[in-house]
Formats: sequence, structure tokens, C-alpha cells
Amino acid sequence: MISLIIKWLFTSNPIKKFRAELDLMFWGTSHCKIIRKYFQRRIFYVYNCDISHVAEIHPSVMFPHPCGIVIGSQAKIEENCRIYHQVTLGGNFDSTNNMPQIKRGSLIGSGAKLLGGITIGENCIIGANAIVTKNVGNDITVIGFNKKSPSIIKVLNK
Repeated sequence: MISLIIKWLFTSNPIKKFRAELDLMFWGTSHCKIIRKYFQRRIFYVYNCDISHVAEIHPSVMFPHPCGIVIGSQAKIEENCRIYHQVTLGGNFDSTNNMPQIKRGSLIGSGAKLLGGITIGENCIIGANAIVTKNVGNDITVIGFNKKSPSIIKVLNK
């Protein structure tokens, strides 16, 4: 805990500062409600990000531009992922309200929306402003948006 606070206080790099604030929020979830609430509100008001304190986000996940990110309570993000600004990981309003699971090494481009109980495979790239509501396999790049017509979603193998 002390090392997290020192890291947060003495860094001027916004990427590292945001990550330290996230770590302090997650630490506060199980140890101190006041610290959790303070950092959750700070993340909301300073960065305009709405990140649930019960979401599972690995400590190695990077947020290069931490602005306007929304991550729901049931979202799971594994190690070495990168999430850019204006990304939404949320439910699709069904009865279970399942949320996305992102496997290791994936990159989520700015403005992407990942909705529902989907799984994004390892080492995937989700393009900017993509809307994804279906599962994506490993090592795949997804651009555009998907509806019922398969011609709208464009999946490119690496």
C-alpha cells in the first residue's frame, strides 16, 4: 500500500499515475472503502473514466490515453493488453448482463465498443470505433461493426 501511494505521488507520467490510481482503487476494494471511493471518484472526475471497482483488470494492462474509458463490473482483462481512450466494455442489457473477457496481449483501439458476454482471443486487435458483439478467436484483427449480415464485420487474419 505504501509503495502504491509513493508511486502515485512521485510520478508525473499520466499513464503511470492513472495505473497507480487504478491499483489503489482495487487495493481499497478489499482493504479500505474510503480509499476505494476516493480513487474511484478521482478516476471519474479527473480522467472521465467509469471503471468498476470489481472488474478484473490485470496489473500489466496499459491505458496509453486514459480518457473516457468505461469498464463494467463483470469485465475481465488479462495481462499485457492495451486499451485506448473512449473504449466501452459493457453489457448488452440481457437478463444476465454478462460482459466481455479480453485474453492476453490484445489491443483495443480508441472508441471501440465491446458489448455482451463475448470473449476476445489472445493477441487480437480491435480497430478504432469497432462495435463487437460476437466472440473473436485468437490472432485476429476486427474492424468496423457487426450486425446480422456477415458482410458488415471485417475480420482479417494476421
